Amino acid sequence: MGQLTIYLPDDTEKAVKTAARRAKKSVSAYLAQLAQGGGGPEARWPKGYEKVLGSWEGDFPALDDPPPDDVAL
Repeated sequence: MGQLTIYLPDDTEKAVKTAARRAKKSVSAYLAQLAQGGGGPEARWPKGYEKVLGSWEGDFPALDDPPPDDVAL
């Protein structure tokens, strides 16, 4: 397993340690999870997001709106 040293501002270090503690992980395990794209709850959309901003179910309607003839594709 590789080892990596990073330097963080004090406030960022505190935030990372707090997030790792909340996730019940070591800082190393927490950062590895983030690096692999598995963000914690703070990386997800907030609960109820779709109710506030709307959501879409079903297929998008097909539009009969071809581009103008003089546009090069």
